[in-house]
Amino acid sequence: MGIAELKLAALAALAIQLILALDAHAQDRVIGLLTLPEVFGGEACTPFEPRPVPLYAEPASKREVASIRVDQYWSFAAHGGCEGLEVSVHRGSAKEELPTREYAYEAPAAIALDERNGWFKIRLGDGTAWVAPAKNHQFLPLSELFDQALTAITDQFTGQLRREPGGELVGERWTEHRDIRVIEVRRVGDRQWLHVEVMSHNICDANINVEPRAIAKGWMPAHSDTGEPTVWFSARGC
Repeated sequence: MGIAELKLAALAALAIQLILALDAHAQDRVIGLLTLPEVFGGEACTPFEPRPVPLYAEPASKREVASIRVDQYWSFAAHGGCEGLEVSVHRGSAKEELPTREYAYEAPAAIALDERNGWFKIRLGDGTAWVAPAKNHQFLPLSELFDQALTAITDQFTGQLRREPGGELVGERWTEHRDIRVIEVRRVGDRQWLHVEVMSHNICDANINVEPRAIAKGWMPAHSDTGEPTVWFSARGC
């Protein structure tokens, strides 16, 4: 095989690796949040008995590869309130922070990427793992999370809306932090799309004494090419 053929073979191999990597990454789209009362409790500042959450490499596996544990329990103040809860992923003697997002004030949850027969794939600081079904876990899909009064475009989307999912681009470009209202979440093929209204202003703006109104309407993808949500909500309100 000559030098030219070797170069072509190397480029083809690299292209295949890139395609496989993109396919694997495309599967890791955020689909919602998964509550873990064993390590976060049922409500903020509510006493609970911590228990580890086993993690597995594959759904329906019996081989535990890591676990989520409480490293430091709540410290309750005499005047009320609490602080100091620390939760980590433990792999043998090593540990790492568990990526989370809040679904309510001071209420963190694991970031869910996939679901199979009640097993949930969650994001770790390094890689992913699966959580076995549990009655006390609650899955909050994007459709429920976006049913909020305070919802805005994230830094994962800067562009125009579409007349329909995957259709013609219309109107002006919108950027992160722009307030929107999600009307509908629809799956088309292997992608989710959001039917949204772009709002005139933020409802929390104390300098404006009128209700926000819709100034544009259209569809946008629910995820960026990296699988991150293009829209998110304020778990803490104004």
